[in-house]
Amino acid sequence: MTKQAPEKQSNNPDTVAQENNVELTQEFQVTRFVNGFPTTRSIALARETPYTLFVNDEEILSISTLPTHLEELFVGFLVSEAVLTDPSEIVEVRVDQSSRIVSIEVNVSEERLDRIRQKGMLTSGCAGGIVFSVENAIQPRENAVTRIMIPADLISMRMKEVDKFQGIYSQTRGTHAAAVASEAQTIVILEDIGRHNAIDKIIGYCFLNHVSPSDKLLLTTGRITSEAVSKAIRAKFPIIVSRSSASSTALNIARQANLDVVTYVRAGRFNFFGHGATEIIPRTDDGQES
Repeated sequence: MTKQAPEKQSNNPDTVAQENNVELTQEFQVTRFVNGFPTTRSIALARETPYTLFVNDEEILSISTLPTHLEELFVGFLVSEAVLTDPSEIVEVRVDQSSRIVSIEVNVSEERLDRIRQKGMLTSGCAGGIVFSVENAIQPRENAVTRIMIPADLISMRMKEVDKFQGIYSQTRGTHAAAVASEAQTIVILEDIGRHNAIDKIIGYCFLNHVSPSDKLLLTTGRITSEAVSKAIRAKFPIIVSRSSASSTALNIARQANLDVVTYVRAGRFNFFGHGATEIIPRTDDGQES
């Protein structure tokens, strides 16, 4: 059965209260074996909840997600899909926790809306990839800017801050985190069950809060896939950083779009795939930046 978009209403106190009180984990009993011997214990798992997106009162798709920062997630999704290009195009965003419906009213062309119509179900699984276009992703950057200088130590420092993030991962071991950071600070860290959802939340946060990604780092705890690279390119990040690996397709797309990629950020080490957007400033033998 097709869900109906909720009636237009702003600042609904019941909706806000339900969103603030949503449970992010659920306890389960499990039998754990250690050296062949079973014990019973209770573990917490992250909640995966489907929400349906309506754009201009038209049902678009459902995304299964950790139910936090839903406005950022769905706005970030529309940015990633090149539907939204400027915050002024957003007329209204409504999140209804009781019906699990997110309604966004936008002022954009029908051509842009055709990119996302009836996409179906986008799960939080790490496969992802059903809602993005490689052709759009590899378009060269407009208005190329001066290469950004990044101290090598900064990469490890910012990734360490993401790794230490006190979200529900510490309870569930079942979420990914993503972050946007400058040289001065890590601006925000958000999490989700799916790594692509977490990236969309960061993109949505930047879009809604007028944070320019053009001189920032996009960090993720998940593998860098072609979809993750596509999202970073469309959001206009110069570099994407992960403590994990990248796929060959992701690197090929990043190279064509001049997006730099950093992988395996661990214990002061990382791999840098430079494609012209940034320059990593190495340390000298005496421990000083050159």
